[in-house]
Amino acid sequence: MAGPVSLNFASAPGLLGAYLRILLTRKPLLAAESVPRIVATLSGFRVDRRHLARYRAICGERESEALPIAYPHVLATPVHLAMIASDAFPLSLMGVVHIANRIALSRPLRIDDTGEIRAILDGHRDTPRGQELDLNTEVRVGGEVVWSETCTLLARRRGRRGPPRTGGAHGAGVAVPPPETVRTQIFAVDPGTGRRYARVSGDFNPIHVADLAARWFGFKHAIAHGMWSLARCVAALGAEAISPSCALDTAFKLPIAFPARVILESWSSPEGLRFALRDSASERGHLIGLIRPTP
Repeated sequence: MAGPVSLNFASAPGLLGAYLRILLTRKPLLAAESVPRIVATLSGFRVDRRHLARYRAICGERESEALPIAYPHVLATPVHLAMIASDAFPLSLMGVVHIANRIALSRPLRIDDTGEIRAILDGHRDTPRGQELDLNTEVRVGGEVVWSETCTLLARRRGRRGPPRTGGAHGAGVAVPPPETVRTQIFAVDPGTGRRYARVSGDFNPIHVADLAARWFGFKHAIAHGMWSLARCVAALGAEAISPSCALDTAFKLPIAFPARVILESWSSPEGLRFALRDSASERGHLIGLIRPTP
């Protein structure tokens, strides 16, 4: 098993070089040994207001001095790709899917905040569906962890192409509320969403940008990025849904295939604000989430 690896960047690493290494380096679909500890640090980040405005536009966010809660994931994407493109990362990115996400916010991040981004990969879990990996990221401002995230990724076993399946529109273990307590919003998702979000986020996974490429991985059409779906939901819920200190947990279920018409349902629960996104013509669930205030 390879030893720990440290990657250090004074500025955001380039995306083109990372993608070329990912595409040209042959790696197995699953790791033969445990994924080694990989730590990557971007010692300085600064928000580009024009880039932020493009992100807000594609995700439906309103202008504010506070950054959208999922935006730091985009700031960290060049660091994440550099880790995955490194020789130390032992498996292929192609076909890996994002199945769950957790964001913790200790205070709102603001446009003028600057600081450090640190990301860690360390080991994996073998499951019947494949291998799960947790990609942990921290944003530090003045030495304080202000924002943190755990992305759970699934490298699928051979023969398990297409989306991982989970049951129910609202998810197992989630109590379905009475209809009169549910707030409902409907919005359309046009075919260009994947390409526009890819240009903003830097995530050019082919399953999101072209039908032909998506079919090779078992999808009938190109599908929406999970993090776009999450960001669009949070934007629709409104700024009041995000407390100054909160946790946002999301489970990604079946992906949104372009074009689509989706329903966002939200309701209050003892744990916090729950929400679910599903297809408007079926009980096909796309994601479920929970936003809860933290001390």
